[in-house]
Amino acid sequence: MGVLREYLKLMRFQATGAVWIVLVVGALAEGGQSVSWLHLLKLFFVAAFTYVLAIVMNEYYDVEFDRASNALSTKPLVAGTVPIRHAVYICWISFLAASFLVWFFWGLIPLVWFLLSVVVGAQYNIWGKKHYWMDLFVAVWAAMYCVLGALTVHPQRMPWALSPLVYIFGAMWFFRLVVGNSVEGGLKDLEHDLRAGAKTLPRWFGVHLDGDRIVYTPGWWAFELGLEAGFVLSIAIPIFLGVLQYSTLQMVLIAVFLAGMAFTLAHISPRRFDREDIKKHTFLHEALGFGIMGIMLVDAAGWERAVVILVVPLLWFAIWTRAIYGKSLPTI
Repeated sequence: MGVLREYLKLMRFQATGAVWIVLVVGALAEGGQSVSWLHLLKLFFVAAFTYVLAIVMNEYYDVEFDRASNALSTKPLVAGTVPIRHAVYICWISFLAASFLVWFFWGLIPLVWFLLSVVVGAQYNIWGKKHYWMDLFVAVWAAMYCVLGALTVHPQRMPWALSPLVYIFGAMWFFRLVVGNSVEGGLKDLEHDLRAGAKTLPRWFGVHLDGDRIVYTPGWWAFELGLEAGFVLSIAIPIFLGVLQYSTLQMVLIAVFLAGMAFTLAHISPRRFDREDIKKHTFLHEALGFGIMGIMLVDAAGWERAVVILVVPLLWFAIWTRAIYGKSLPTI
């Protein structure tokens, strides 16, 4: 189990459910309750291989930066518990498997869109800490991946013929991924990124450490709060376009989840640098964001599928994190 555990750590297997939800949201935004449970299961296998490809590629290209940090010394590629060449094999196997499944289940148009999304996402993995603003590539990938979910429902349609709701959710995923990588990931890894000279957005905006105190700039606050404002605005847009209606219960739940996001945001951007605390509140912040998208889809997809978005990724994460790391949060 020890060797297998190192490979599961490398692939961050506990988080595959989060990428699955990107496809699920796109599919439900396009097809609503007509999307079968079998369809959702097919999406899971595609998402799992896609996620492994993305994460292992990222670990491969970031290994030299990660070696600059004592906090990341237990990462499989850094520690040498998984050979570098095995990471390359895993990437190719995952890419071929995901490509085959997309083509086999849904045909040529979704396959071409999938391949385009891989090219876009790969730019972040290859150049992410070598050039500023590369986080936008992974955010565009997430939006494209959401559209892929919709294309699996209507595989003969061109992307521009899909429901406007698909692109609203695509924009929401864009905001979530920029926050996840630039804000949450950038601040969590601030100490060793500064030491390694990584070109991240916190560094571009002038965020730095003064002892254990994080020093922010006005530009950084405008950037961070602007992203969250864009996400909140995306919640209201479907109402004005007439593509979604929210019940009183939905509006109350969305308000509660947004309040939770506001609370966790303060801990993600703390005055004192505490990597473990940032990690903990990052998980809560993103779980609440996922939950809001599930609540929004109740009108189109029904409560059963909305609950899947709310619960399944959290359960998957909790079960596999405990199995792999022996505790509630991963060591990354």
